[in-house]
Amino acid sequence: MPSFVLPQGSIVKFGCISTSLYSYLRHGIPSTIARDGLPVTENATENATEMKGIYIGELMAYFSACSAFARNASEVHVQHQAVLKEFVASLQRLTGEKPVMHELENIATQVGLPVILEIMLAEDCEVQADGHFEPEDKADKSWKLWRSVVLQRESGVPASWIKHFYFPRLLDYRDVGSAKNLRVLEQTTDSALMVGGLMQAWHKDAPGDLLLAFKKQYGRMNFSQSLSFDETNLERFFNLNGMLDPATRLLNQMTIWQDVDALAKKQGITLAV
Repeated sequence: MPSFVLPQGSIVKFGCISTSLYSYLRHGIPSTIARDGLPVTENATENATEMKGIYIGELMAYFSACSAFARNASEVHVQHQAVLKEFVASLQRLTGEKPVMHELENIATQVGLPVILEIMLAEDCEVQADGHFEPEDKADKSWKLWRSVVLQRESGVPASWIKHFYFPRLLDYRDVGSAKNLRVLEQTTDSALMVGGLMQAWHKDAPGDLLLAFKKQYGRMNFSQSLSFDETNLERFFNLNGMLDPATRLLNQMTIWQDVDALAKKQGITLAV
């Protein structure tokens, strides 16, 4: 199968959710990670068949993070409908105040928020075309135009290759209780990056154009928050109030979901969960 070589030192991204972070720190990214959430069209061809491997890229990493986040959110809400319905009702009654519900503690541990891993390849790596965009003999175009390829490395991606992780701005209850809060705006902007990934996947919009427009407007091309990928910083991340406090983690799941859903609908995209 024709391949393309990404040279040692190349920077690529991989999208996931926060519940996977400690596993990746301990064991690296396994050699095969399923990718879901792709649109199914009447014109789909065999080129769209998902390959086994690790989908790495740039803007499509945000698509992967968004899809994993949407699937996790759906699963959590299906499993705990009654409690979360009460949680939402409490939010509506007590704007800007944290609901006191002891049942949320066990639920929140299941909630994964979107994360982007930044990987530096420590060796030359052969990659295959992403069949959603290009046929298997166009691996070079798959990277150069679409910035999305499949890494098929038997031992996966070692944790030592993962240098940083990016995540959205996390809110607390005083943020959502005030009008025109800059932190709320920052999280909405982070959600827009994931919708950019959806636009690439659904509309085949060129990622370079989408990212250039985003950078021109917001001065960045990543989630607004980042940390180095190591034990100390993972502990720091999970001790942020937006992750540590059960009601606040669920608040952030809800606000990110609402932003992504609203922005996606404006682009004619329905979230696949």
